Amino acid sequence: MPFSDVLAAVRWWLVLLALGALAAPLTGYFLRRLPDRGYAFSKMVGLLVVSYLFWLLSSLGFVGNNLGGILLAAGGLLALSAWAARRKDEVGGMKDEGQANAAVHPSSFILHPFLPSLRQIVITEWVFALIFALWVWVRSQNPAIVATEKPMELAFLNAVGRSPTFPPLDPWLSGYAISYYYFGYVMTSVIGRLAGVAEPIAFNLGIAWLTAGSAVGAFGLVYNLVAADRTGFRKPVRSRPALVLGLVAALALPIAGNMETLLEVLHANRIGSADFWQWLDVRDLNRPPDGRARYATSEWWWWRSSRVIHEYHLSGRSEEGLEPIAEFPGFSFVLGDMHPHVLALPFAFVSLAVALAWYLDWGGRWPVAGEIQNPKSKIQNGKGGRWQSADVAQAAGLPAVGKIQNPKSKIQNVGIPTWLFTALVLGGLSFLNTWDVLIHLFVVVGAFVLAQWRTRGRWNNELIGQAAVVGLLLVIPAVLLYLPFYLGFRSQAGPPFLLPMLMRPTRLAHFLIIFAMPLWSIVLMVVAVVARQRQRPWRVGLGAAVAPVGVLLLLMLFLGWVVASSPDGAGRVMGLANELGIQLAAPSSEGVLARLGWGASAAAALLPPILAARLQTPALTLFLATLLGLSVMALHYTTAETPRAQRELKDHLSVLRVSAVSTNAAGTTLPFVLLMVLTGALLTLGPEFVYLRDNFGVRLNTIFKFYYQAWVLFGVAAVCGLDYLLRETRVTGVVATAVYAAALAAALLFPFYAVQSRAAEFRGPVTAATRQSPTLDGMANLKRFQPDDYEAISWLRQNVSGAPVIVEAVGGQYSSFGRVSAHTGLPTLLGWAGHEGQWRGTSTNEYNVRDGMVKTIYNEEDWEQVAALLDQFDVQYIYVGPLEMTTYNRRGLDKFAERLPAVYQNGSVTIYQWAGEGE
Repeated sequence: MPFSDVLAAVRWWLVLLALGALAAPLTGYFLRRLPDRGYAFSKMVGLLVVSYLFWLLSSLGFVGNNLGGILLAAGGLLALSAWAARRKDEVGGMKDEGQANAAVHPSSFILHPFLPSLRQIVITEWVFALIFALWVWVRSQNPAIVATEKPMELAFLNAVGRSPTFPPLDPWLSGYAISYYYFGYVMTSVIGRLAGVAEPIAFNLGIAWLTAGSAVGAFGLVYNLVAADRTGFRKPVRSRPALVLGLVAALALPIAGNMETLLEVLHANRIGSADFWQWLDVRDLNRPPDGRARYATSEWWWWRSSRVIHEYHLSGRSEEGLEPIAEFPGFSFVLGDMHPHVLALPFAFVSLAVALAWYLDWGGRWPVAGEIQNPKSKIQNGKGGRWQSADVAQAAGLPAVGKIQNPKSKIQNVGIPTWLFTALVLGGLSFLNTWDVLIHLFVVVGAFVLAQWRTRGRWNNELIGQAAVVGLLLVIPAVLLYLPFYLGFRSQAGPPFLLPMLMRPTRLAHFLIIFAMPLWSIVLMVVAVVARQRQRPWRVGLGAAVAPVGVLLLLMLFLGWVVASSPDGAGRVMGLANELGIQLAAPSSEGVLARLGWGASAAAALLPPILAARLQTPALTLFLATLLGLSVMALHYTTAETPRAQRELKDHLSVLRVSAVSTNAAGTTLPFVLLMVLTGALLTLGPEFVYLRDNFGVRLNTIFKFYYQAWVLFGVAAVCGLDYLLRETRVTGVVATAVYAAALAAALLFPFYAVQSRAAEFRGPVTAATRQSPTLDGMANLKRFQPDDYEAISWLRQNVSGAPVIVEAVGGQYSSFGRVSAHTGLPTLLGWAGHEGQWRGTSTNEYNVRDGMVKTIYNEEDWEQVAALLDQFDVQYIYVGPLEMTTYNRRGLDKFAERLPAVYQNGSVTIYQWAGEGE
């Protein structure tokens, strides 16, 4: 790797280190209830705040899109951290907590009470630095920004840096702003400009930072969950188990793969009969083993790991090319994809940390010295010493059951700054990857419900209404904080927003290939918690299992009726009926009532084959429904007052008399872990019945986005589940840990082989004279295979400022077309038209007509017609290179040399300049 690339990586790391240092007091203030004071998330918070302030001020016209604006935003972060630092004595109980912990950890609070121990800081920084360095090396093995949607992502990154203000100009549709969630590209550009790194290298360093940020986020979240669980209000943090499990999470969540690579190895080594592989039915592995080790080649065998689910039509036809995307973080980072779902991943961990802070900070605090004069009298009701939840609340200085009526008071107790910070994080997730925000809003509101449930000691139906109000109180500021984005955003989404899933259900075997590693310990944990209950609320569990399935099934049938009753949906329904051999009368078009009647009859006719398909493949639905039911039963047990919690409170009232300790009544984070399990189960069950409508017309994107978040939720819960099993059921815990370790080792086969395959793909043949050396330059492939284009694009990057419009050839998606605008950020008339349709939907038809206009510019010999189009779109440069010469006719291209000056020329590329008609 060139030394200049190493220096670029070091500068990038130093920028993130500085952002994290600036944000540490601010993060510690908002996440002060976490054992590490939120330090693991400080880099993400620092980048979020600086990028938000920079984007907002630029969008409003107060600063330019330049380095000065970024530095001003960094000054804003410094001011906010200074504000947070001054509030250290205003937080109830923090001073006493700091003194108590500092007595045990002398290195604690040497800098500020919102920082963890020096040891914790060093370990966290080492986790980040090691993963960052590892992935810098990985990216250097294949830095090429080619294939999949990476050219689009590079185009957005370049456009963000080149546009005069925000929203940034769309590089693939000149005259329009980007209609996409582009906040992640703003963040990457911010780091790149602070580090002085050009976009082709910043792209790959951005992937390395996202990998390291996700790893340290996973480390921090698991560390805090385990440490808070083991600490309770008994003693200071017992950090060793929390550190070990945090390190496991740093590998398991962002780097490890699923079990598909293990299947690749078994198949290549002829392990398993032909019948077994045919039964398993993973595409490319469903044939008899032939002894060919694909995993040892430079082929894209690793791609199959994200397409495990073999999708079948209701008729039994295999859905070629429409298989659901079951991508996971390790796949994204090996692929080198800078798509929004990847850009948002580190901030998903921040959102979960914020939800955990809501869960721990329940709006009250334990009493300080002198507040409990006679603890025993406070916690006994005179009936054999039986503990009551109301008495526990009273002893702790908290509202008794039934006294928490107003959700606004919860916001006030959490604090207006924390409430706004939560809205900033949730709104940022929406701007990063809009699919994620409702998922994480559900977790935050769920954490609020759990906190209130713990306070009451029993469930109260009023919590549902309170949760809805709290959700609304978070949504409103989350929208307002990012209002400039929403005002300019155009989407393909439109009514109906949901569609029924009319394919055959996912097989449990395919689901377990994806999630076997985390589900192993999750299932054991949930079963162990339920098994410990003395009174098992089976009706609660059964209702929790049956209700979601019933609701989703009814929703699917209702949506089927709605779709069939619409003019557009009737054609799809007729096609499905014909393929299934069902005779349907022609759809009626005589009024709404007639269409609704025809839709009802069509839905009724299709109901038998739909139910038959579900009854033939019920395993996954039954599994997820059972997991939901058991999770709710476990929540019922762990969130309400338990004998164990009572004993802990009784045994440690002496601690309450000498210091204030803010924690939860049960002394456990297990309910929060179960909330993540519950959310993950709902995310994976939903697409079996309904999916979100988009241009694809099938559920592949819904599976993609929901499974990606389920990977995070299940992954964190699984590692925390190991801690619970090791503490509560020692033998089961040891067995569970051993099996999880074996599964993790198998999952690490994916990065081990996939990174080698990608490196071999980039290097080329060993004997080739042009064999590539490791580098971080994303344009290395262009330089190797299209040297003239590389030189011309480099000239544009170095000599053309601002955002003048350039014309280049137009062609298909996922191709070399759009390469000039992608590598420079200069807006062109049209890039990938299909993607513009995905982003904009029906908000404009411009992308459908510009292809013909570009053809006219290149092919038409009538100069007046060409000049009119050049003026219409304010074109300043016309690019004629090898792709243009093979796409358009030579006579049309020759006219530019006759009429326009060439500002750049090499062997096969000429760039002409147009100054306007008559100028």
